[in-house]
Amino acid sequence: MFIHDIIKIKLSMLGYLTGFPYHMITDKEMLDGFLRKDDEGNYEGYYPDYYYCPEGASQDMIDAYDTLTDTIYRLTQSYLTDGSEIPNWVYSYMMGSTITYTTDEREINYLYQLFYSDTSSADIEFNLQLAEECFATSKEWVQKLPTKVADRPPTIFGEPHVIKSLRLRSVDVLNG
Repeated sequence: MFIHDIIKIKLSMLGYLTGFPYHMITDKEMLDGFLRKDDEGNYEGYYPDYYYCPEGASQDMIDAYDTLTDTIYRLTQSYLTDGSEIPNWVYSYMMGSTITYTTDEREINYLYQLFYSDTSSADIEFNLQLAEECFATSKEWVQKLPTKVADRPPTIFGEPHVIKSLRLRSVDVLNG
């Protein structure tokens, strides 16, 4: 799959995979570089290094983060064991396109602009406040999903559905 090639190249460049050419890296190695469990059951890899729960998060947010991480791990492992399809929203994390702490400041600024009208004096960084806003927006969005995708947990990061929801809210399509 082309997307797997891109992910393998990205994870190799960041040091999460061996120095072999991407076409010689297996999907299992790619998924282990993205998210794996160590002997004690702790998560390691690209995902926990780039997508982590902020300090000072409420227990509700910590639980949501843990559920999100467990779900991503389960879905990627299902791909390996029974060939289940990896959902696009999981690929957004694997590609690094979900907004988080290490995302380019311009993207974080765009997310700020969607949440707040005045960002001129804001210290533009992904922080607890922005994670809480993303979580509230995501929770609202996920609750509206059909039951067939009810396995989809809310996120504390700037996933595409959070941005889409904020864009729709900003143009007020329902009352416009």
